[in-house]
Amino acid sequence: MDNDAHFHTWQSRLVPLMYDWFTHHNLPWPTQACRWGAMLEDAPYKTKFRVYISEQTDGSEPQKLIASNVEVTKPHVCSSEVVSSWQEFSKCPYIKDQKVIFHPGEVNKMRDIPQHPELIVTHTDSPELYLWNMDKQPARQREKSSGKGAQSAPSVAELRLTGHEEDALFPLATSAVAPVIASGGNDKMVLLWSIQDHMETILSGGGSGDKGPELAARTKLRGHDATIEDVVFKPGSSEQLASVGDDHAMIFWDTRQGDGPATTIKDAHGKGLDIQCVDWDVQTGYMVATGAQDGSLRIWDLRSMGGSSSKHLASFKVHTGGVIRLEWHPHHRGILASGGEDKLIMVWRMNPDAPVPEASETGSGAKGGKGASKELPQELIFQHAGHRRGKVVDFQWNSSPLVPWTMMSVSDDGEDEEVGGGSLQLWRVNDLIWRDEEEVVAQLEKHRDFIINGQNPPELQVLPPERKPEEAPPPAAEEDKGKEEAGGDKEGSPADAEAAGEGAAAGTE
Repeated sequence: MDNDAHFHTWQSRLVPLMYDWFTHHNLPWPTQACRWGAMLEDAPYKTKFRVYISEQTDGSEPQKLIASNVEVTKPHVCSSEVVSSWQEFSKCPYIKDQKVIFHPGEVNKMRDIPQHPELIVTHTDSPELYLWNMDKQPARQREKSSGKGAQSAPSVAELRLTGHEEDALFPLATSAVAPVIASGGNDKMVLLWSIQDHMETILSGGGSGDKGPELAARTKLRGHDATIEDVVFKPGSSEQLASVGDDHAMIFWDTRQGDGPATTIKDAHGKGLDIQCVDWDVQTGYMVATGAQDGSLRIWDLRSMGGSSSKHLASFKVHTGGVIRLEWHPHHRGILASGGEDKLIMVWRMNPDAPVPEASETGSGAKGGKGASKELPQELIFQHAGHRRGKVVDFQWNSSPLVPWTMMSVSDDGEDEEVGGGSLQLWRVNDLIWRDEEEVVAQLEKHRDFIINGQNPPELQVLPPERKPEEAPPPAAEEDKGKEEAGGDKEGSPADAEAAGEGAAAGTE
């Protein structure tokens, strides 16, 4: 989107077709990180979640880590008008801050402890990491803070994780099976901490002293020759992991075998190319994706790896800027999202059962990019272009089956002189794009006359207006009270509140 006209055409004409739900939230400061938290409340038409975002200030205010609540509309509820009605400089009324803490330095990256999603680990511009119990941390007053003075002193973390000898800016991961944290740094080391023995104290909340208690790393892994850019645990493990870095290498580790690499793939994206991100597919357990500074994306099949000369399964170069974030879908096999400096998030459908190439140095799927064919690879199924004012710095799929294919993404808009700040977007791909072709065709066949001839339009279901929980039910509802007590259908929560209290029209399938 090169100008306003193109962007607004995309928003008004394509967004209603491409998205099932879309909301935009303008942030006062740039951000570098976002994370889904726990599900808080489920209703018939929407689900409430905790989310965490950061604010990267210029020093006139404290750096912040913010816990907010967000109401996510469920699939097939929003009308096309609601999906495309957001404004770039507005705030979404259904994203509400719940707690602000003052972070000791800007938050570069955050991860939750999956066993306790209220526990958040953060990276900043220092060798230390911080562990926060967001439920127990005292709330700070945003409007009373400034860059100096006691009121602006940093919050005290439940735990400080030490061991890095130089700054550790971005590489951060947590294991899904144990409370183990991994971090990479400028010191070329991958460090691991287990917080299991400290869990009782952490869950009770409250760091002590001026900086909080300290925990030294239990494991130090050495093998990289330059700054480490990203690290990820193997799904289902707290002992096996992978890391990538500015030495152009991808290294696999197994702490049961010692502190050296288990496997090293040199020049994984080609000679001289820094690798900026890596992710391990939880559905297959054997597919790994990497992204590099030149915009290239590569897929690896670990079942066929046999040393430093292992070949990748596929290679793509469609991004026009560095790829700085990757994430496999938590539930759908072979679905991968990539994003970065070209302000786009791309969604890919990979074939986990594809054969590994034996001859081609670039792999069977080398497509796109400068100097290549303009035809997009068939594996690319979606591009999210909502962050036109800044690079995409972080995103995450929502793992709840109640809101499938829902994404949260943030961009750093600080370089945009007109607006600055950052953007938080919550969106869900229209399921006609990603569902099986036969299933989609069968659904569309039901509306053939309307699609082709504009006749026999589908009936619209008008959802009931929103009613606050403390409000008494309308008189008509009293007539059904006996039915409800006898096990009859109970009236649900309000429909999508984004329809301005009037209810949202949803097309029936």
